[in-house]
Amino acid sequence: MALEGTIKDFGLPDIFQLIGLQRKTGILTLKNEGENVTVTFENGMVVSADSDAKRLEDRLGNVLVKQAKLSKEKLEEALQTQKATLQRLGHVLTTNNYITNKDLKDALQVQVSQIVFKVFRWRDGEYHFAPTDEVEYDRDYMSPMSADFILMEGIRMVDEWPIIEKKIPSMDIVFRPVVDAAHIEVAAEEGAGEPKRAPASGKVRLTPAEEHIFRRVDGTRTVQAIIDATGVTEFEVCRTLFDLLNRNLISTVGRGAARETELGSVTSERSDVPAYALAAAITLIALLGIFVRRDAPFAVVGRPPLLSASYSRLMSSVTQTRLERLDRAVLAFQVMRGTLPATLDELAGLSLVAPAYLKDPAARPFHYAHTEDGYLLSAVDDAGRPLAATVVERTIPHDTP
Repeated sequence: MALEGTIKDFGLPDIFQLIGLQRKTGILTLKNEGENVTVTFENGMVVSADSDAKRLEDRLGNVLVKQAKLSKEKLEEALQTQKATLQRLGHVLTTNNYITNKDLKDALQVQVSQIVFKVFRWRDGEYHFAPTDEVEYDRDYMSPMSADFILMEGIRMVDEWPIIEKKIPSMDIVFRPVVDAAHIEVAAEEGAGEPKRAPASGKVRLTPAEEHIFRRVDGTRTVQAIIDATGVTEFEVCRTLFDLLNRNLISTVGRGAARETELGSVTSERSDVPAYALAAAITLIALLGIFVRRDAPFAVVGRPPLLSASYSRLMSSVTQTRLERLDRAVLAFQVMRGTLPATLDELAGLSLVAPAYLKDPAARPFHYAHTEDGYLLSAVDDAGRPLAATVVERTIPHDTP
């Protein structure tokens, strides 16, 4: 199967879904103006990914150093050994006991995920899939990821990222904690059916994952530094920081060290300008920017609009993918129960689909209705009318159990 074209014409969700469904083995190459990314598949599973912007092994070593799991000196020694033996960096690091096997597996999984999920944010580019009989990857330390998992996470990220990017438009943003760490309570794992316990008086409850990221917010680290220090994907870190911002647990300081120095020097040179006058001017400029961008709600003032025609096409692809999942879930429900579900909510109740799949990316519930011999399923417009191009009309044979 020769598969190539542009992302404008054939969205990334469709590409991953097609490779996954057909259980293909080969290498998917994705190119845009600034980066080339390769994603390796084996039997429809993602087993490796790399980027020419920063090689996976370089990224892996740097992240392990930033996580304090590996010293710079040990990394240099490992790189020299790798250069002499041509072995994989991970193999060198583990066989010399510089890091544990688990450290390598966790870091490798995160770094491959980072590369793969990043391309879901591309609005343009080219793709080419070259099928092969077999592929090479680090089988000892890389756990294959299903195309379905990649697809669902990628779609979730595409759904949420424009909202997050309104408050975190750059990885060099710096945040500071607003709440003292002593007032944070980490939520304990609660068993199924157990009532949720209220936090202690005066305490703010965070999940272990949230607390892990909150502890890295110190008024000096950039978002990218927090990503590197936590070993969590870029999307998960940014989504958590977005939530912490909305809960008023952290606030924005500014941008990275270089930007802060620049701002500091400008402030000292303009010390004769009253602070309240400067604040008023900034507020006026911000309000003017919001007015100018009123027709583009996801735009960030001073940056190109985030929502483009290619993004709209990707959203259409997301809608179609969710409809296909719902269609399969309805059929599965009919086989399990011998009858069609009364509403789509019953599918989520049986965990046949995630609740998010009951709505399109614009949060509009999908239309579902019984017919004389089956059912209809479709997306709807803002007025609730079914969109003809998305209608699935399914006939259920009477002799089906």
